[in-house]
Amino acid sequence: MWKINVDKEKCTGCGECVENCPGEVYELIDGKATPTNSEECHGCQTCVELCDEDAVSAEDE
Repeated sequence: MWKINVDKEKCTGCGECVENCPGEVYELIDGKATPTNSEECHGCQTCVELCDEDAVSAEDE
């Protein structure tokens, strides 16, 4: 299981994590990435790597 965090102050709502997550973990809500399906996280770290704002973190629990 992975713990997904999005720093709402850093997130610009670009949607890269939403579009590229193979587990469809994220949705844009109020212009910010929101992990709505964390249980589907594969732990691939694609979201972390794609976020230019360093707003996303994924930690193994």
